[in-house]
Amino acid sequence: MNYRHAFHAGNFADVHKHVTLLALIERLKRKPTPLFFLDTHAGRGRYDLQSSDSTRGNEARDGIARLQGVNAVAADIRNYMLAVGLSTEKTDTPVRHYPGSPVLALDALRDGDRAVFVEQQPAEARVLEESLARRRGTTVVCGDGYASLKTYLPPRENRGLVLIDPPYESDREFAEVERAMTLGLQRWPNGVFAAWYPLKVGRDAQRLQAALQKSGFRKLLLLELSVRPADSPIALNGSGLVIANPPWQFDAEMRIVTAELHRLLSPQGTGAATVEWLVGE
Repeated sequence: MNYRHAFHAGNFADVHKHVTLLALIERLKRKPTPLFFLDTHAGRGRYDLQSSDSTRGNEARDGIARLQGVNAVAADIRNYMLAVGLSTEKTDTPVRHYPGSPVLALDALRDGDRAVFVEQQPAEARVLEESLARRRGTTVVCGDGYASLKTYLPPRENRGLVLIDPPYESDREFAEVERAMTLGLQRWPNGVFAAWYPLKVGRDAQRLQAALQKSGFRKLLLLELSVRPADSPIALNGSGLVIANPPWQFDAEMRIVTAELHRLLSPQGTGAATVEWLVGE
Protein backbone atom coordinates (compact mmCIF):
# COMPACT_ATOMS: atom_id res chain seq x y z
CA MET A 1 0.00 0.00 0.00
CA ASN A 2 1.55 3.27 -1.15
CA TYR A 3 -1.24 5.66 -0.15
CA ARG A 4 -0.30 8.72 1.88
CA HIS A 5 -3.09 11.01 2.99
CA ALA A 6 -0.71 13.99 2.92
CA PHE A 7 -1.51 14.31 -0.80
CA HIS A 8 -5.15 15.12 0.09
CA ALA A 9 -4.97 16.58 3.60
CA GLY A 10 -7.30 19.50 4.20
CA ASN A 11 -9.25 19.05 0.98
CA PHE A 12 -13.03 19.48 0.80
CA ALA A 13 -13.60 15.81 1.63
CA ASP A 14 -11.54 16.17 4.82
CA VAL A 15 -13.60 19.21 5.79
CA HIS A 16 -16.87 17.32 5.26
CA LYS A 17 -15.65 14.19 7.04
CA HIS A 18 -14.12 16.00 10.01
CA VAL A 19 -17.02 18.40 10.55
CA THR A 20 -19.27 15.33 10.73
CA LEU A 21 -16.86 13.41 12.98
CA LEU A 22 -16.68 16.22 15.52
CA ALA A 23 -20.44 16.70 15.36
CA LEU A 24 -20.97 13.04 16.24
CA ILE A 25 -18.52 13.15 19.15
CA GLU A 26 -20.07 16.33 20.54
CA ARG A 27 -23.52 14.74 20.61
CA LEU A 28 -22.26 11.53 22.17
CA LYS A 29 -20.64 13.61 24.93
CA ARG A 30 -24.02 14.96 25.99
CA LYS A 31 -24.30 11.92 28.24
CA PRO A 32 -21.73 11.73 31.05
CA THR A 33 -20.89 8.03 30.72
CA PRO A 34 -17.54 7.16 29.05
CA LEU A 35 -17.15 6.71 25.30
CA PHE A 36 -15.07 4.39 23.15
CA PHE A 37 -13.66 5.61 19.82
CA LEU A 38 -12.09 3.32 17.21
CA ASP A 39 -10.39 4.72 14.10
CA THR A 40 -9.68 1.80 11.75
CA HIS A 41 -7.51 3.68 9.22
CA ALA A 42 -6.00 6.47 11.28
CA GLY A 43 -3.12 7.84 9.20
CA ARG A 44 -0.32 9.88 10.75
CA GLY A 45 -2.43 12.29 12.77
CA ARG A 46 -1.10 15.63 11.53
CA TYR A 47 -0.08 16.90 8.09
CA ASP A 48 2.18 19.73 6.95
CA LEU A 49 0.24 21.55 4.25
CA GLN A 50 3.44 23.15 3.01
CA SER A 51 5.19 19.81 2.44
CA SER A 52 5.98 18.66 -1.10
CA ASP A 53 3.30 15.96 -0.84
CA SER A 54 0.58 18.45 0.08
CA THR A 55 1.56 21.22 -2.31
CA ARG A 56 1.81 18.87 -5.27
CA GLY A 57 -1.97 18.93 -5.78
CA ASN A 58 -2.69 21.86 -3.44
CA GLU A 59 -6.04 20.30 -2.57
CA ALA A 60 -6.35 22.29 0.65
CA ARG A 61 -6.85 25.39 -1.52
CA ASP A 62 -10.38 24.17 -2.32
CA GLY A 63 -10.92 22.80 1.18
CA ILE A 64 -10.00 24.47 4.44
CA ALA A 65 -8.60 27.52 2.64
CA ARG A 66 -12.15 28.38 1.57
CA LEU A 67 -13.16 28.60 5.24
CA GLN A 68 -10.36 30.98 6.25
CA GLY A 69 -11.90 34.23 7.54
CA VAL A 70 -15.47 32.87 7.32
CA ASN A 71 -18.03 33.57 10.04
CA ALA A 72 -19.93 30.32 9.79
CA VAL A 73 -23.54 30.15 10.94
CA ALA A 74 -23.63 26.49 11.99
CA ALA A 75 -22.07 25.76 15.38
CA ASP A 76 -20.64 22.47 14.09
CA ILE A 77 -18.67 24.31 11.40
CA ARG A 78 -17.43 26.86 13.92
CA ASN A 79 -16.33 24.07 16.26
CA TYR A 80 -14.41 22.43 13.41
CA MET A 81 -12.76 25.71 12.46
CA LEU A 82 -11.61 26.21 16.04
CA ALA A 83 -10.29 22.63 16.21
CA VAL A 84 -8.16 22.95 13.05
CA GLY A 85 -6.91 26.45 13.86
CA LEU A 86 -8.90 28.40 11.29
CA SER A 87 -9.45 32.04 12.09
CA THR A 88 -12.70 33.90 11.45
CA GLU A 89 -10.60 37.03 10.91
CA LYS A 90 -9.44 38.09 7.48
CA THR A 91 -5.81 37.03 7.37
CA ASP A 92 -3.21 36.00 4.84
CA THR A 93 -1.79 33.35 7.18
CA PRO A 94 -3.21 29.92 6.27
CA VAL A 95 -3.27 26.83 8.47
CA ARG A 96 0.11 25.08 8.19
CA HIS A 97 -0.39 21.87 10.16
CA TYR A 98 -3.67 20.12 9.51
CA PRO A 99 -4.93 17.68 12.18
CA GLY A 100 -6.24 14.35 10.95
CA SER A 101 -9.06 12.38 12.53
CA PRO A 102 -6.96 10.95 15.42
CA VAL A 103 -5.84 14.37 16.66
CA LEU A 104 -9.29 15.90 16.19
CA ALA A 105 -11.01 13.02 17.97
CA LEU A 106 -8.54 12.89 20.85
CA ASP A 107 -8.81 16.63 21.43
CA ALA A 108 -12.62 16.33 21.49
CA LEU A 109 -12.82 13.29 23.76
CA ARG A 110 -12.86 13.59 27.55
CA ASP A 111 -10.32 12.29 30.05
CA GLY A 112 -12.50 9.31 30.95
CA ASP A 113 -13.05 8.25 27.33
CA ARG A 114 -11.00 5.58 25.57
CA ALA A 115 -9.60 5.58 22.01
CA VAL A 116 -7.85 3.08 19.73
CA PHE A 117 -6.16 4.24 16.52
CA VAL A 118 -5.17 1.62 13.95
CA GLU A 119 -2.77 2.30 11.05
CA GLN A 120 -1.38 -0.37 8.75
CA GLN A 121 1.71 1.41 7.42
CA PRO A 122 4.52 1.14 10.02
CA ALA A 123 6.08 4.52 9.21
CA GLU A 124 2.73 6.31 9.45
CA ALA A 125 1.87 4.46 12.68
CA ARG A 126 5.17 5.57 14.26
CA VAL A 127 4.50 9.19 13.37
CA LEU A 128 0.95 8.86 14.69
CA GLU A 129 2.19 7.56 18.04
CA GLU A 130 4.55 10.52 18.28
CA SER A 131 1.74 12.94 17.33
CA LEU A 132 -0.67 11.87 20.06
CA ALA A 133 -0.24 13.03 23.60
CA ARG A 134 0.52 10.11 25.87
CA ARG A 135 -2.79 9.88 27.63
CA ARG A 136 -4.30 7.11 29.66
CA GLY A 137 -6.85 5.17 27.61
CA THR A 138 -5.23 5.94 24.23
CA THR A 139 -3.74 3.15 22.11
CA VAL A 140 -2.00 3.24 18.71
CA VAL A 141 -1.87 -0.08 16.85
CA CYS A 142 0.08 -0.89 13.70
CA GLY A 143 -2.10 -3.44 11.98
CA ASP A 144 -5.17 -4.28 9.92
CA GLY A 145 -7.99 -1.83 10.59
CA TYR A 146 -10.68 -4.24 9.48
CA ALA A 147 -9.36 -6.95 11.82
CA SER A 148 -9.55 -4.46 14.69
CA LEU A 149 -13.34 -4.66 14.54
CA LYS A 150 -13.11 -8.23 15.84
CA THR A 151 -10.47 -7.34 18.39
CA TYR A 152 -12.08 -4.29 20.01
CA LEU A 153 -15.84 -4.71 19.51
CA PRO A 154 -18.00 -4.70 21.47
CA PRO A 155 -16.22 -2.33 23.87
CA ARG A 156 -16.72 -2.45 27.60
CA GLU A 157 -18.12 1.11 27.56
CA ASN A 158 -20.93 0.03 25.19
CA ARG A 159 -21.16 3.65 23.98
CA GLY A 160 -19.16 5.34 21.28
CA LEU A 161 -18.14 5.62 17.67
CA VAL A 162 -16.24 3.69 15.01
CA LEU A 163 -14.74 5.59 12.05
CA ILE A 164 -14.02 3.49 8.95
CA ASP A 165 -12.02 5.60 6.50
CA PRO A 166 -9.83 3.46 4.21
CA PRO A 167 -7.72 4.84 1.33
CA TYR A 168 -9.75 3.18 -1.47
CA GLU A 169 -6.59 2.19 -3.32
CA SER A 170 -8.00 -1.26 -4.09
CA ASP A 171 -10.99 -2.08 -6.30
CA ARG A 172 -12.15 -4.30 -3.43
CA GLU A 173 -12.32 -1.48 -0.89
CA PHE A 174 -16.03 -0.69 -1.26
CA ALA A 175 -16.86 -4.36 -0.68
CA GLU A 176 -14.49 -4.42 2.31
CA VAL A 177 -16.26 -1.41 3.82
CA GLU A 178 -19.65 -3.08 3.38
CA ARG A 179 -18.34 -6.21 5.11
CA ALA A 180 -16.77 -4.11 7.86
CA MET A 181 -20.03 -2.28 8.56
CA THR A 182 -21.89 -5.60 8.61
CA LEU A 183 -19.37 -7.22 10.97
CA GLY A 184 -19.18 -4.18 13.22
CA LEU A 185 -22.94 -3.89 13.62
CA GLN A 186 -23.29 -7.61 14.24
CA ARG A 187 -20.76 -7.40 17.06
CA TRP A 188 -21.97 -4.06 18.44
CA PRO A 189 -25.57 -3.43 17.31
CA ASN A 190 -26.02 -0.18 19.26
CA GLY A 191 -22.66 1.37 18.32
CA VAL A 192 -22.42 4.45 16.13
CA PHE A 193 -20.50 3.73 12.91
CA ALA A 194 -19.36 6.25 10.30
CA ALA A 195 -17.98 4.89 7.01
CA TRP A 196 -16.47 7.38 4.57
CA TYR A 197 -16.35 6.81 0.80
CA PRO A 198 -15.36 8.87 -2.27
CA LEU A 199 -17.82 10.00 -4.92
CA LYS A 200 -16.31 9.48 -8.36
CA VAL A 201 -17.53 8.62 -11.86
CA GLY A 202 -18.95 5.11 -11.75
CA ARG A 203 -21.37 3.20 -9.57
CA ASP A 204 -19.19 2.02 -6.69
CA ALA A 205 -20.91 4.27 -4.15
CA GLN A 206 -24.37 3.20 -5.35
CA ARG A 207 -23.41 -0.47 -5.03
CA LEU A 208 -22.21 0.12 -1.47
CA GLN A 209 -25.47 1.84 -0.60
CA ALA A 210 -27.55 -0.91 -2.20
CA ALA A 211 -25.66 -3.60 -0.28
CA LEU A 212 -26.21 -1.80 3.01
CA GLN A 213 -29.89 -1.32 2.21
CA LYS A 214 -30.21 -5.09 1.82
CA SER A 215 -28.19 -5.84 4.97
CA GLY A 216 -31.20 -5.82 7.27
CA PHE A 217 -29.75 -3.11 9.53
CA ARG A 218 -31.88 -0.11 10.45
CA LYS A 219 -31.08 3.55 11.06
CA LEU A 220 -28.53 4.11 8.29
CA LEU A 221 -28.10 7.79 7.45
CA LEU A 222 -26.52 9.01 4.21
CA LEU A 223 -24.56 12.29 4.06
CA GLU A 224 -23.03 13.38 0.76
CA LEU A 225 -21.29 16.58 -0.26
CA SER A 226 -20.31 17.07 -3.91
CA VAL A 227 -18.46 20.09 -5.27
CA ARG A 228 -18.48 18.92 -8.89
CA PRO A 229 -21.10 17.32 -11.16
CA ALA A 230 -21.45 13.56 -10.73
CA ASP A 231 -20.16 12.91 -14.26
CA SER A 232 -17.05 15.07 -13.90
CA PRO A 233 -13.93 13.12 -14.99
CA ILE A 234 -11.90 14.65 -12.12
CA ALA A 235 -10.88 11.90 -9.70
CA LEU A 236 -12.85 13.10 -6.66
CA ASN A 237 -16.20 14.82 -7.15
CA GLY A 238 -17.66 14.38 -3.71
CA SER A 239 -17.47 12.98 -0.21
CA GLY A 240 -19.91 10.51 1.31
CA LEU A 241 -20.60 9.07 4.75
CA VAL A 242 -22.94 6.31 5.85
CA ILE A 243 -23.71 6.61 9.55
CA ALA A 244 -25.30 3.76 11.47
CA ASN A 245 -27.27 4.60 14.63
CA PRO A 246 -26.80 8.38 14.43
CA PRO A 247 -27.77 10.47 17.47
CA TRP A 248 -31.31 11.72 17.79
CA GLN A 249 -32.19 14.48 15.29
CA PHE A 250 -28.75 14.25 13.71
CA ASP A 251 -30.32 14.09 10.24
CA ALA A 252 -32.18 17.38 10.62
CA GLU A 253 -29.20 19.12 12.19
CA MET A 254 -26.75 17.93 9.53
CA ARG A 255 -29.00 19.02 6.66
CA ILE A 256 -28.38 22.60 7.79
CA VAL A 257 -24.65 22.02 8.34
CA THR A 258 -24.09 20.21 5.03
CA ALA A 259 -26.01 22.83 3.05
CA GLU A 260 -23.81 25.58 4.52
CA LEU A 261 -20.66 23.56 3.81
CA HIS A 262 -21.76 23.22 0.19
CA ARG A 263 -22.23 26.98 -0.12
CA LEU A 264 -18.77 27.60 1.36
CA LEU A 265 -16.86 24.88 -0.49
CA SER A 266 -18.59 25.18 -3.86
CA PRO A 267 -19.04 28.92 -4.42
CA GLN A 268 -20.14 28.32 -8.03
CA GLY A 269 -22.95 26.09 -6.76
CA THR A 270 -21.81 22.96 -8.61
CA GLY A 271 -22.43 19.59 -7.00
CA ALA A 272 -24.98 19.08 -4.25
CA ALA A 273 -25.57 18.48 -0.55
CA THR A 274 -27.61 15.42 0.44
CA VAL A 275 -28.69 14.18 3.86
CA GLU A 276 -31.27 11.41 3.76
CA TRP A 277 -32.11 8.08 5.34
CA LEU A 278 -30.68 5.14 3.45
CA VAL A 279 -32.65 2.90 5.83
CA GLY A 280 -34.98 4.36 8.44
CA GLU A 281 -36.11 3.10 11.84
